[in-house]
Amino acid sequence: MIRYFVLTLSVVVLTVIAVAGFRGQHSPKSPLQIFPDMKFQPRIDAQHTSNVFADGRGARNPVAGTVPLGYVLPGKYYTTGANNNRNATMVGGFSNSPDYLTSGRIGDVYGSGFPVPVTPELIARGQERFNINCAVCHGATGTGNGIATQYGLNGVANLTQERLRNMPEGQIFNRITYGYNTMGEYGQQVSVEDRWAIISYIRALQRTQSAKLDDVPQAMRANLDQQEVKK
Repeated sequence: MIRYFVLTLSVVVLTVIAVAGFRGQHSPKSPLQIFPDMKFQPRIDAQHTSNVFADGRGARNPVAGTVPLGYVLPGKYYTTGANNNRNATMVGGFSNSPDYLTSGRIGDVYGSGFPVPVTPELIARGQERFNINCAVCHGATGTGNGIATQYGLNGVANLTQERLRNMPEGQIFNRITYGYNTMGEYGQQVSVEDRWAIISYIRALQRTQSAKLDDVPQAMRANLDQQEVKK
């Protein structure tokens, strides 16, 4: 039994040495490549021509308005022109400033509340950005039943649960910016102002799941009563 084991082990070791070779040695011969796919895959090399495109150039011009990944202008924010955000008021890109607006923190702790006025326009903007960036996983109602969950994505948070209703706005801002668990970071895709807009809409979604009749303003309640009578 031991004889067969030693013989098998010897064959395996010799096979590995024969295939892998001795590292660090130089040879004029072409190396033996077991899986050469990545090295010889079809690709466009930088500054090379290509017969795929009519102009013969392999490199393509970036889409108009493209911002390089990681582009930073300290102390500035995205503008209306850069992200189609009518609520944006400052110029430039993302900020490295430690203030609450751009970090979600006050000192070493997450802050509560909004650093921008919460208006119907802000919530409407948040709904639009939420449906574009968040609903695919969290669902249109924020209950964690987005289309991605139907294709095997697990661990999507239900944004209307009590734990997240009690979570400070600054902590939600931080998770949108840097991601959390299976959720990727959205700091490069979603501007500072839009992150706060999304949070305002998340708060609205959470409120709809626990709202009471007393929460409805008296004027709106009268309109609801009239609509009910008409039915």
